[in-house]
Amino acid sequence: MVGNPSRPRPAREGMVCAAGAGHRVVALLHRWPPCPPPGKCRPRPRPGPDRAGEVARVREGQDVVYDTAARVRTRLAAGDPAAAFADIRDTDPSSADLGSPADSIAEAAGSEPDWLKAFVSRMPNQDVDPPLLRAEVARGRLALAEGRFEDAVRTLARAVMSFRDEGFLLDAWHASRALAEAQFSTGATEQARALLEQTIAEAESAGALLAGKLARETAARLGIEVAAYVSLVEPPTHTAEVGPTGERMVSVLFADVRGFTEMTGTSAPAQLADRIGSLQRWAAQEVGRHSGIVDKFAGDAVMATFNVSGQTVDHALQAVRTAVAIIDKAALVELPMGAGVAVGPAVVGRLADSANVSVLGSVTNLAARLQAEAGAGEVVMSDETHRRVGDWLEAGGYSAEKVTLHLKGFGQPVTAFRLEARAGIHA
Repeated sequence: MVGNPSRPRPAREGMVCAAGAGHRVVALLHRWPPCPPPGKCRPRPRPGPDRAGEVARVREGQDVVYDTAARVRTRLAAGDPAAAFADIRDTDPSSADLGSPADSIAEAAGSEPDWLKAFVSRMPNQDVDPPLLRAEVARGRLALAEGRFEDAVRTLARAVMSFRDEGFLLDAWHASRALAEAQFSTGATEQARALLEQTIAEAESAGALLAGKLARETAARLGIEVAAYVSLVEPPTHTAEVGPTGERMVSVLFADVRGFTEMTGTSAPAQLADRIGSLQRWAAQEVGRHSGIVDKFAGDAVMATFNVSGQTVDHALQAVRTAVAIIDKAALVELPMGAGVAVGPAVVGRLADSANVSVLGSVTNLAARLQAEAGAGEVVMSDETHRRVGDWLEAGGYSAEKVTLHLKGFGQPVTAFRLEARAGIHA
């Protein structure tokens, strides 16, 4: 096969093969004698035992290929994993010769690693290079079930990327749930949260409600809080131009509403949605005005990056000004916000054609952790951020309190600075 041998087998090719398998019954039936001309037609003989058995086996294989995923995920969405496993317990591994049901079978057997290991080891086409994508997801889920979390992340990340490249988003969304769980298990909580929120936003926006529901349930099971409203928002047209993919020094801003979960229980949904909509519009305007880009909105939260072009010198200052401006405007609709800003190296760029901008680096995790430490009306800055904006703060008569924080995912105490946002500071 022509292509990159290190890349898993393209999903589209696997789907075409699966579709071809569905027509084997038709091909088999076409081997029967054709009906004579009109008036001379006699009843066709019933197929002999051998041929009837072959038809039955092919039809049973079709049922496994096309029905397993729907049955399994409906059971899981209904909160009945035992029934999901019962549905696939007696499945012949040979039915996964095209990889079609392998991923959903592995999902149903996630709590039965010994059974799953035996099933995966007996799947045909083990030596196909590149491997079948859904079979790769099954192997990734097996690694997850066995506690080999780093292996699971590598395997599932390759599969998710390949599914997206081929345009099979539903497969990507289901595999992303397993990838997020593996990321969470390695301690990369913010990456897992971001992936689940992206999955929820894309799935629900596309009307794939079951995929969105399962992603929300995965987040709840892991103890990851995701926004009640997750939306995909187009970045404003005046945002900074993204340069070629590469490493550069950036400033990352995270901000969200304090006490938002409690608000959802005391505010009318329509009213709260209107306030969040206003917040997102204002945030997009402020980020664009300060030469940044909005990475994503997730309900009450916003993530933005500054210096994606690699040509901005004062990106830390722009990020801090944006944070204060967002906090100030959110207060107008009674949304108390806190923010975190960090400066550091990251790989920035569009990793695939028409994809959103990706920002990969520990700086994003640091900014998210700092944001979690901020109270309402506060911006918590990293030490490097404060160093870069210190002269501006001093010139304006503003002061930031130096604090030492113990942040999850960081082995050493982190020095940070708390800045109280107030009107006029972002001018």
